[in-house]
Amino acid sequence: MANQISRAPHLTNTHVGRERWDPMHSSIFGVIFTVPFVLRGEYNTEELRILSEQIYSIDGLDNINKTVGLYTVKYLGTDVAFFDPKVNNTTIDFNVIFNLNIRNGNDAFVYKLFKEWFSLMYDLSTGVRAIKDMVCAENMTILEANRDGTVWRQIVMHNVFVTAISGMNSLDYTSSDPRQLTIAFHADYWEETIA
Repeated sequence: MANQISRAPHLTNTHVGRERWDPMHSSIFGVIFTVPFVLRGEYNTEELRILSEQIYSIDGLDNINKTVGLYTVKYLGTDVAFFDPKVNNTTIDFNVIFNLNIRNGNDAFVYKLFKEWFSLMYDLSTGVRAIKDMVCAENMTILEANRDGTVWRQIVMHNVFVTAISGMNSLDYTSSDPRQLTIAFHADYWEETIA
């Protein structure tokens, strides 16, 4: 056993200090949206770019780290762990929180877009249901970057659709907080690239 630490606690004794490494920041990210084909005529590329500007946060991205689970079997009163022969779930569910702003005085286009997208699955007012191809966006790309904008991680979600909308549940005369909209998304699969 060593009787002292290997290096004195000084900046010059770390790679981070000597080589001027930057930390990763969870606040430096961007999202590139696509929408289902049936909505593309109504929402153009510029509106999708503006939609990306309204993002407050994303959570659930740890769900891309999937593997097989464990199960245990008792032998003579002791537990022995084994790897499950299958992955229980190969899809991802994640949430994106948006700031809600009114464009041009009365256009709540962020809320409107996601309501229309969500209604594609089943329109409660008409009973119309769509097939999966009409409900899915081809992809959604999430980019993480360093402080100068160089992308170090890219996650491309495929076959993306909206599974829930929340944040419009209550009104409050005493609140001065701006509204935020939480959109729950589902993707069938993804590709992660790390620089």
